[in-house]
Amino acid sequence: MDNWDHRKLLLFGGKGGVGKTTTAAAVSLILADRNRDRRLLVISTDPAHSLGDSLGRQLSGQVTAMPGVPNLFAQELDAPRLFEEFKALHGHEMKTLTERGTYLDMKDIEDFMSLSLPGMDEVMAIIEVAKLLKAGKFDLIILDTAPTGHTLRMLALPHCMEDWIRVMELTQGKHRYLARQFAGRYQKDAADLFLETMLLDMKMVDALLKNPETTEFVPVTIPEQMSLQETLRLVEALEKNHIPVRNIMVNRVREEHDCPYCIARKIEQDKTMTQMDLAFARYRLRKLPLLPTQVKGMKDLAFFGRLIFSDNRPELPVHLVVAAAENEEAALPVGSLDDLIVKNPQFLLFGGKGGVGKTSVSAATALYYSLRFPEKKILLFSTDPAHSLSDSLRQSVTDRITPIRLSGGISQVGSTNLFAIEIDAVALFHQLKTEYVESVEEMFSKLLKGGVDVKFDREVLTALISLSPPGLDEAMALKEIMDLHGNGEFDYFILDTAPTGHLLRFLSTPNLIRSWLNTLFGVMIKYKGMIRLDRVVDRLLELSRGLRKIRNLFEDPQKTLFVGVTIPETMAILETRRLFDELANLRITASHLIVNMISPSGKCRFCRQKRNEQQGFIRQIRQEFSSFALAELPLFPHEMTGVDNLRKISDLLYDGKAMSAGNSA
Repeated sequence: MDNWDHRKLLLFGGKGGVGKTTTAAAVSLILADRNRDRRLLVISTDPAHSLGDSLGRQLSGQVTAMPGVPNLFAQELDAPRLFEEFKALHGHEMKTLTERGTYLDMKDIEDFMSLSLPGMDEVMAIIEVAKLLKAGKFDLIILDTAPTGHTLRMLALPHCMEDWIRVMELTQGKHRYLARQFAGRYQKDAADLFLETMLLDMKMVDALLKNPETTEFVPVTIPEQMSLQETLRLVEALEKNHIPVRNIMVNRVREEHDCPYCIARKIEQDKTMTQMDLAFARYRLRKLPLLPTQVKGMKDLAFFGRLIFSDNRPELPVHLVVAAAENEEAALPVGSLDDLIVKNPQFLLFGGKGGVGKTSVSAATALYYSLRFPEKKILLFSTDPAHSLSDSLRQSVTDRITPIRLSGGISQVGSTNLFAIEIDAVALFHQLKTEYVESVEEMFSKLLKGGVDVKFDREVLTALISLSPPGLDEAMALKEIMDLHGNGEFDYFILDTAPTGHLLRFLSTPNLIRSWLNTLFGVMIKYKGMIRLDRVVDRLLELSRGLRKIRNLFEDPQKTLFVGVTIPETMAILETRRLFDELANLRITASHLIVNMISPSGKCRFCRQKRNEQQGFIRQIRQEFSSFALAELPLFPHEMTGVDNLRKISDLLYDGKAMSAGNSA
């Protein structure tokens, strides 16, 4: 944490649910207090914002002053609003550039402008950061980022945006050439200045991200195997992209407590901590204790910030101590997902806030289905860019359909009925892009003979595939699953989704992609008679038809059901409420909710405090989600990875023994 007071950009990231938002908010409070002559801005770039929930303040897309901290400001980026502002500010230049380069009319241009920025959430975050840095209103910007997979996409965007600028540059190149041919000279106009400014901004952000004097990325993790593995992948990617890392926050480290449950959890954590010490020996590991209550609001965050910055642990303040209940509920009502089997959907989607156990629950469900229906074939698949199925199953899962061993020992691969896949969506999109470019080059070479119009239009049409909308790669991945569904190879499909914000973008993708495809088809029709792109058009038409089937399938409650996963904490409950509201708008049926990680009735004061706080949240969940079928899972004394442990989860979920197991843990 050396020199954080003098940085310009701090980024906090990691696996969902490890405390990124809490850490970013707490650090911003301490640094603001220590540097009152500096103006600080803490920004959430996660589409499923929880920064306002953490601070206990209502935040929006506007920069908001924090009461009581005059030099601290906060913002939750509103990507759709920022995109509208971007189009309003630069729409004329973008239309001009497109008109100059192709046969597109104004409607085509409007359509592409509405649909084509790749990864809108991440793009708008980068552009907004560039704008804030140029304005110079803040001395330090602290980013609370989305979970790992989408954060890595955002950090790679300065280079990706250069592709988008290159397409626009091609269209302007044709205009410059013609101007020089007919007028003898060329004078820069607003379109040139727009391209130059965008390119300089992206280069500025890219340089800043890689500057060790001004920037630091701070991974946040917890001492559990799945989080360790994801952090290893994150740090490797950051190093590969030359983004400086010096400190790693290890959150929720258990301390000594005199009860069998706490001792078992600590032994498990100590093993992982030993691995972390070795794996991250080059970095400073800051170990933060597991607290008896959740950290929420300015007072809690100020204390948590002191934990981060102080070598001596400050005394736990009174407001963070929850008295153990005298007459605690001996057991919670049993709930299970048995009725899912009766409903018999072909597709089961599991989703929720990062870190609530989606992967474990979806993997456990897949195992249950494989045993319950031995004559059926089940496919478990992940759409999260930061795949963790391999970590959960403790078996290698790749981008090819992989048979899963159903026992700890060696079994015949051919005898299993459970398969898994972690789809490489980026590779699928790259394949489509390669086919498209090859087809354009082949057709132009055959049918057209020289000429400046031909040269520039060929280049623009070739580059057009770069202007793909957000989620096209994930949509292609889901299309692969739909093909498997269509050919009847599998009977049940169980989906481990990305955390909330990107899950919702993913679920709304089919409609967006189909609109983009229709626009692209319209452009191709304008070139009809000049070029033929039969192979690519057939591929895109097939994708369009597949996306229509996906939309219909997801909206059919007889075939698809969504199961929410949450934990008994304020921020998770708030995000679950927003998630279900959005699912209703998308007409996706969600009628089940799993409440995970419920603390047992331990003998020590720490366990009783944790459980007492959770009881209030569980009562709130039962009241607020009374129309949902609820199932409850305990927090186990060890990590629930591997087939044998996942079977224990499936037994609890589908046989209704969850709370008896929790109380005996």
